[in-house]
Amino acid sequence: MRRFFNSNLGVALLGTGLLAALVAWALSIDIEEVKVEPLPPDQPLSVSRRVDILGRRGGQRRWRLIADQVELRAGQQVFEQGAHGYFYGDGADRQEEVPDPFFASSERMIWQAKRARYDATADALYLDEGVEVRSEDGSLLLTRALRITPEERIEVPEAFTLKGQEMILEGRSGSFNFQFALLSAQQGKLTVLPLDSESSRPAAAPMSDPTSAGADPTSTIITADQLTYDRANQVAEGKGNLRIREGGLEIRAPQGTYLRRQAQSILSGGVVLQEVADVGSRDPLLADLRLAQADPQATPAQQDQEVTIVADRLTYDRNTQIARGEGNLEIRQGETIIQSAQGTYRRRESQSLLTGGVTLREPGRVLTSARLEGNHRDKIFFFEENVLYRQMATSTPAPGGGSLTEELRQAETEVRAARLVYNSRTGTSEFSEAVEFIQRGRKAKANQATITPEKVELRGEVVIEQIEGDWLARRLQNPQTQADVDQPTVIYADRVEIDQASGDARFFGNVVIVQANRAIEGDRAEYSDQGQIFRITADQAPVLLCDRGELNPIPRESTAPLPGRDALDQMCRGANRLSGRLVTLNLERDEYTVEGDEQQQGMFQFRITDAL
Repeated sequence: MRRFFNSNLGVALLGTGLLAALVAWALSIDIEEVKVEPLPPDQPLSVSRRVDILGRRGGQRRWRLIADQVELRAGQQVFEQGAHGYFYGDGADRQEEVPDPFFASSERMIWQAKRARYDATADALYLDEGVEVRSEDGSLLLTRALRITPEERIEVPEAFTLKGQEMILEGRSGSFNFQFALLSAQQGKLTVLPLDSESSRPAAAPMSDPTSAGADPTSTIITADQLTYDRANQVAEGKGNLRIREGGLEIRAPQGTYLRRQAQSILSGGVVLQEVADVGSRDPLLADLRLAQADPQATPAQQDQEVTIVADRLTYDRNTQIARGEGNLEIRQGETIIQSAQGTYRRRESQSLLTGGVTLREPGRVLTSARLEGNHRDKIFFFEENVLYRQMATSTPAPGGGSLTEELRQAETEVRAARLVYNSRTGTSEFSEAVEFIQRGRKAKANQATITPEKVELRGEVVIEQIEGDWLARRLQNPQTQADVDQPTVIYADRVEIDQASGDARFFGNVVIVQANRAIEGDRAEYSDQGQIFRITADQAPVLLCDRGELNPIPRESTAPLPGRDALDQMCRGANRLSGRLVTLNLERDEYTVEGDEQQQGMFQFRITDAL
């Protein structure tokens, strides 16, 4: 028996018996059927493990991705749980004393996102939803999507906000390099914060709302269709609907640059600088880039205070608040428009200096000169060199003539001088040096002149030529006499005042009136426009009237270059003389009346006749 179990036959028979017993036992058990379904083809393969991917460009590391779980989808690795990592840059060259506005520590920046995708075929990394990029200096980029391309660019296809120590860059889309040294934004807005702004606190300080930072009136806001910022050179460049706004100031242009180191703006292509008196009602965050207008709720006084500058090219210094314009420069303030070839505007002092030929336009008047200095706070302007003041005609002259005042108001008036101080708010003009009035053939010369809405005053060696051609004999029917008196009338005086409302005129000091064949001398004279009466009086010596008649005329050319007293002496040689305390010329009745003093008995009165 022992030999049987030790033999091969015994072992085989024993094994066969045991196998048969197991099969019989298995067949006797009731087994439930289990159906195993195949996995759907779109079910991703999940691997629960830590993933660490390092992206390199040109042998240098550029980004790193760290995640706890990865899913494979259509050839892409998808990370949806706590994806984070780093961006690596080389750092941007900069001056040590000038802090970087964005990512000063650009050698390593931390990023995080709710979802990340890596496409190995395209070698592109995608970050989606809740994307943040931050650095140790407090810089922070917020957006919904980032794309890191093989071209070493970080594309931002959606709206983003990049906050730095003293700048905030926003845009509908944009792109950066890995150093964050070249930044680009479409429909971008760059906010330059004041150094002491609460929004510019770095590092661990909580992130403030960018809109509240932009609302700070001391901030500078730059918007453009395309906005780029070069961190190495500290230069922002805008193209398309460029607009720069800062505390009551707005600059618009097709294109321009902002130099951060110098705090200067250089714009070209037709620039508009607008100074707004009331900025409280303006929205500093307008994104439609429309041309700004004066506040529709602004009062006329506020609109008169606002300054707008237009030029082909304009440079604005933020520190000194000085704007320099070249090419078709135009300054607008209320109804006042000033044009010149070039000039500067000092916003802090509200002063301008324009050269190269200046023209000031207002309703009803035009002023020109070679140079202008303006005080825009008080709207007082100082003109120098070749000053020309033109007052437009108010209406068409009535047929058949009219009073002196009517003719003056209906005529265009020109005033020339070496200098002029013009007060736009009061309408006062003060002329000096070689003053000359020209009005429909009439001229007046003086050393100084002042024009106000109430009166015109001429001072110093005043000479008025042909103010009214027939003052000494008006509307005479005799043709020969009318021809004589139609020759230019010249009036000399030390000072002349003309009332703008009534047209009455007063002459003071060494008054001499010279016409073709007659002349009058006195100390004072008054002209009443309504009564058409001219009165000449004297303080000591009596009034002198000389009449040469028609027998011994003196050509006007012989007395024209002479001063008043010399012209009078020449006219009185060999002429009939009348003298008295008062000489009255009644232009309506064509009468001369001479009144004597107490020693002179009687009154001399005569009518101009053909015998004269």
